[in-house]
Amino acid sequence: MIKVLFAGGGTGGHVYPAIALARELIKRHPTADTLFVGAKRGLENQIVPSEGFRLTTLEITSFPRRLSIEQLRTASRAFWALVEARRILCEYRPDVVVGTGGYAAGPMLLVAALYDYPTLIHEQNAFPSLTNRLLSRFVDKIAVSHSAALPFFPKQKVTVTGNPLRPEVLSADGKSARYKLGISQEEKVLVVVGGSGGAMVLNETLSKCYGEFARRQVRVFHVTGKRDFEFLKRIAAPYLGPQLELIDYATDLPSLLAAADLVVSRPGSTTAELAYLGKPSILIPFPSAAENHQHHNARVFSEAGAAILLEQQDLTPERLVALASEVLFDHKKLSSMSEQATELALPRAGEDLCDLLEGLLLTLSK
Repeated sequence: MIKVLFAGGGTGGHVYPAIALARELIKRHPTADTLFVGAKRGLENQIVPSEGFRLTTLEITSFPRRLSIEQLRTASRAFWALVEARRILCEYRPDVVVGTGGYAAGPMLLVAALYDYPTLIHEQNAFPSLTNRLLSRFVDKIAVSHSAALPFFPKQKVTVTGNPLRPEVLSADGKSARYKLGISQEEKVLVVVGGSGGAMVLNETLSKCYGEFARRQVRVFHVTGKRDFEFLKRIAAPYLGPQLELIDYATDLPSLLAAADLVVSRPGSTTAELAYLGKPSILIPFPSAAENHQHHNARVFSEAGAAILLEQQDLTPERLVALASEVLFDHKKLSSMSEQATELALPRAGEDLCDLLEGLLLTLSK
């Protein structure tokens, strides 16, 4: 029986690629056994069990940038996370360890590599995380979602696979999604999503656009995140109805994206879904994201003509309405951006990543 340990989490962008890969693995090897390792406070605690996979966690958090007593506490947690990672490996004894980013991936992959377990890391961003750049010295194989990430890794180890997508994304269809959501084919639909945790600045800016989008007869689906939902619900009260729907957490985000004419989003892992679905977008990087990786992701799409890159410092209600309207009501531009988004898609990402994993298993069997 094949045993694979997946380490990663913190956000949906680190969790969902691991789940997609696990599902591809089980499709090929129905008796395969999997174990997910995440952080105690990560979103994986909600997502992984709900997807039917086993999860265990490490007590680990991000390292504070400023000198403080919290740095000492974090260092202590990191040490004990390494000890716990070794215990998990000794008890589970996986055939392969896969890291998809997030706090838990670092200690698990480092210990696994040092103890000579076959290892694979997957980098979702155009500009790789510091953790993955450091791990690249120790792991066996590296998969990246963007060719822009290739120069940061050893050539003999790295392969461009793309970002594995959930079956719900792969099977999403625009016409079916619109029918399901009660949207006519003629309506202009704008979907706004700030990521798995929401985006306060984006939410506040959009709340000042509700009236203008309603006046222009643009149907808006605003995925707010749970934190800001009640606050925004009060602001949106005069506009709620057929033209505006607020959603705290989109359990069926693939259908929402498939139904959209235009998507406003943070440029995280959602960009792979936008590419596959061929969706034009306005991408607004989170300026405090680690090493500004969201800006690099957005640039890949912007330079290809698939998206408009809007820096958060330039984000105003007037600017957002103007840019969204410019795309939504220009059929030629909408069509061109859609085609360019599709050109960036790597629909075989899950299969190619699983091929790499199987290659490690084959090496092990020899």
